[in-house]
Amino acid sequence: AVDQMRAEIGRMLKQENGNVLQPISFIVPRKNQDVFQADLYPPAPDVEPSMTAEEWFKGENKAIRRRSVKPGDVVSAQPRRMTVDTACVAAVAQAHGAAADSQALQELQSEVASLKAQLTELDRLRKENEELKANGGDTAALLQENQELKANAQELETLRKENAELKAKIKELSAQSAMAVPSTSEDPQLKMRVSELAEALSNEKSTTAQLEARLRDLEGRFISAAKSQKAAEQEAETLKERVQELEAKNRELKTQMEQAHGTLHRAATLSGLDSDMKNELNEMRDFFRDILHQAQDEAA
Repeated sequence: AVDQMRAEIGRMLKQENGNVLQPISFIVPRKNQDVFQADLYPPAPDVEPSMTAEEWFKGENKAIRRRSVKPGDVVSAQPRRMTVDTACVAAVAQAHGAAADSQALQELQSEVASLKAQLTELDRLRKENEELKANGGDTAALLQENQELKANAQELETLRKENAELKAKIKELSAQSAMAVPSTSEDPQLKMRVSELAEALSNEKSTTAQLEARLRDLEGRFISAAKSQKAAEQEAETLKERVQELEAKNRELKTQMEQAHGTLHRAATLSGLDSDMKNELNEMRDFFRDILHQAQDEAA
């Protein structure tokens, strides 16, 4: 504090010789310093408020109260205590709280509508995922059939080789039979041999005909299976892409469900909501929580 009896208006510290601090006073020279210099020390703001809280809430505005800093002056008025009208404050707080709760309720209702739409989309994706899994089983059956057809193709190649060998043997038997025909009338043993060769030739022709029929059947089945395999591979690739897309959507919906669960949990604690609304929010929160737990169990 400054010394009013010396007309002091400020103080500072001066450093001398680099290690000594000397106080310096700023004094306004006056002839009569025994008299209070009112121009140097104007009235200062009072510690008491200029209006009550009720007046401030009503929108009134008053000048700041000031008091003299002359030594010896005593404030005659009794200090006023700051009082607050609880009814007025409660009404204002209730109005602001009701507006905030109403806005939060509207945002919550819009978010709940969005969550219901997301829930419908999630159910649709789940059904589609189940259908894709069922189709995945059919694809596995097609792959197994493809393995069997590959084995049949190997068998087909073996039959082709056997058929070629049988044709060569038939030609050989035909040549032997033709060579033996001129002398059959003279030699009974040759005649019997020719009969045996003719019978063997007939059996070989019958076997060759059966093998050729089986060969044509296997070739037809192999061509049909190759086409089916190509279609199955294309379908499997399409199903794989669709499954990846569904998994990405499922992860996105899972994140949204977690956010929705937190939002509903916070919304249920809002003030100004009736019991029915709170019960509905709690039911939706539990519903989304069950969905999240089910999704986590399926992922595990």
